[in-house]
Amino acid sequence: MLRILTLCHGNICRSPLAEVLIEAAISADPLLAGRVVVSSAGTSDEHAGEGMHENSAAILSARGLRSTHQARLFTPALAATLDLVLAADQANLRNGRSIIRMADTQPEIRLLRDFDPTAVGRDLDDPWGYPPAEYERTATEITTALPGLLAELRDRL
Repeated sequence: MLRILTLCHGNICRSPLAEVLIEAAISADPLLAGRVVVSSAGTSDEHAGEGMHENSAAILSARGLRSTHQARLFTPALAATLDLVLAADQANLRNGRSIIRMADTQPEIRLLRDFDPTAVGRDLDDPWGYPPAEYERTATEITTALPGLLAELRDRL
């Protein structure tokens, strides 16, 4: 079983949106379904225990996908259970690396958008505080990274 985690700051907008979109893509792939577990967390505990932001939840609900979520903090103990961490942006990549260094087992960490060949090295836009259209743009950025991510996951299995 391959375990991956999407990582952003507060775990209410980008990382839960990515978690569910990736989860849906994996479920639809016969080579990956049942072999990859996806979760999410944040590098800050300021939203721990909260649900997904309403705009992220609305995007997922409109697509018939799960919108339930409870924000949680990325910890060294959690990191030790993972194979791959997908950071939303450079700041969370740095913070995630710091947390991973304290883990007993250290997963690989990369930017989520590195799996989109046209966006390598670019941040996943943070829609927090912006209108719903920005959440849609973030969902599109996640979706364009899915083919590359799924190919990588198939190679790892």
